[in-house]
Amino acid sequence: MRTVALIAGVLAAGLVAASSLHAQPLRYWGKQPGAATGFIELGDREYYAVEAGTEIPAWGRVKQVDEFHLVVEQVRSESEKGQLRQRGAMVYDVLEIHILRQDLHHLQGESLRAPRR
Repeated sequence: MRTVALIAGVLAAGLVAASSLHAQPLRYWGKQPGAATGFIELGDREYYAVEAGTEIPAWGRVKQVDEFHLVVEQVRSESEKGQLRQRGAMVYDVLEIHILRQDLHHLQGESLRAPRR
């Protein structure tokens, strides 16, 4: 089961990389306590507050903000789907991207390492 999760993670990372080639790096820093607002870093030290419905350039529309991750949705137009077909890429109508809170990336990497003996 763990192997399936790792494979799915690698595939999802590949899709995100392919879908957002021209996008600035995006990091999610978590949710504001008691509010529906979360904080992102877009590019080099540009910080923004986002909530459901916020449009993030080259990434898409924020669908969900929670304590552990940010969900961004990319909806493809017919012309964008045509361009994907021409490049031989996977064609999709909607892509949902789940971005882990930045401090969880370190914890996830730690949990994937083999235990020391």
